[in-house]
Amino acid sequence: MTPRTAQPRLAALLLVTGTTALSTDTYIAAMPSMESSLQTSAQVVQFTITAFIAGLAAGQLISGPVSDARGRRAIILGACLVFTVVSVLCALAPSGPLLVVERAIQGAAAGTAAAVGRAVVTDRYRGREAAALFGTLSAVGLLAPVLAPAIGGLLLTVGDWRIVFWFLAAVGVAMTVAAAVALPESLPPESRHPGGLLNLGRRSRDLLTDPRFAVPVLVQCLTVAGFFVYIGGSSFVLQQDLGLTQHGYTALFTVNAIAMVTTSVVFRLLVKRTGAVILRRWAVAMQTTAVIILFLATVLATGNHPPLVVVWAALALMTGGLGLYFPANSAIAQNAGRRFSGTASALSGGLPFLSGALTTPLTGALGSQTVLTMSVCMVVPFVMAALTAMTLRRFTLEPGDEPQP
Repeated sequence: MTPRTAQPRLAALLLVTGTTALSTDTYIAAMPSMESSLQTSAQVVQFTITAFIAGLAAGQLISGPVSDARGRRAIILGACLVFTVVSVLCALAPSGPLLVVERAIQGAAAGTAAAVGRAVVTDRYRGREAAALFGTLSAVGLLAPVLAPAIGGLLLTVGDWRIVFWFLAAVGVAMTVAAAVALPESLPPESRHPGGLLNLGRRSRDLLTDPRFAVPVLVQCLTVAGFFVYIGGSSFVLQQDLGLTQHGYTALFTVNAIAMVTTSVVFRLLVKRTGAVILRRWAVAMQTTAVIILFLATVLATGNHPPLVVVWAALALMTGGLGLYFPANSAIAQNAGRRFSGTASALSGGLPFLSGALTTPLTGALGSQTVLTMSVCMVVPFVMAALTAMTLRRFTLEPGDEPQP
């Protein structure tokens, strides 16, 4: 089989697209010791995560369009190598500010690998087969946040915070080897598009003015905005406003994450028979119903303190819906943007991530870490996402229905 027709191996795709959560969450438990070890402030240590997230978004937005002009394989290999080298530099970092800079570069490398890896899927697979593969990638990507804290805790029993970055360097080596061995070039020269900033901008404008692509991306931005309110605020809200213990919150978050992983596996099992559009419809109904229940239960409860069991059930239903939603919407958006699959991957991944980053600190920024504040900040974007998906559904293409120019 020639490189032009060779299919990428699933394990390699999982490695290059699924390690971002490990890079974000693995060393959270070590942050207090990092502060004293580096003789820096807690704010600087926390900013190492912010810098990684910013780099992650930037890496996606830049690399996807570039890969449409230069091909996928070399960019993925370069990103994996940079990730590995910078992970070593993070392990050796002598100061907090330098670690912040290194984390931003590490995030850009991880974002590049993820965005271009998704484009490889679009290059090589079609229709519901592509949607099923997005379901598999999504399941593994969602499992990583569940496993990352446990992996970090295990590593910290045999070393300090630096051992976490040595572990990430080892992951980077595995990514590089997997990409070199099992990810052939998926975009031959005759299928590439002209380079240069002007042409990159034209491709992005072409996609963003095409409602078949822009609508699912808009729905994704609104959905991720609501989800990141939960990610950024639920720890403070549930512990401070409802009195949940730290261990109780960990259990709640883990159960909800498992619900998300489970429904993403269900998506993988059903999508070839049912189709991504119908599964996304179910997902939107689940997550919108969940946040409306949370909002109404909070408004109607005495002192706006609903029973914990109701809050937990609503959040579990929401995350379960998201496990169906993310792979379905990714498949729909990538199919609509297939003509520029690298740019499509960048926009459909980077723009929602930026919208989520803006809403992550929202409950704290409003000065009220309460269930009421969190539920309001969640119900607005989720309901807007549902209304957008419903009113503009004529623009939604089932993967396998090729968009016409």
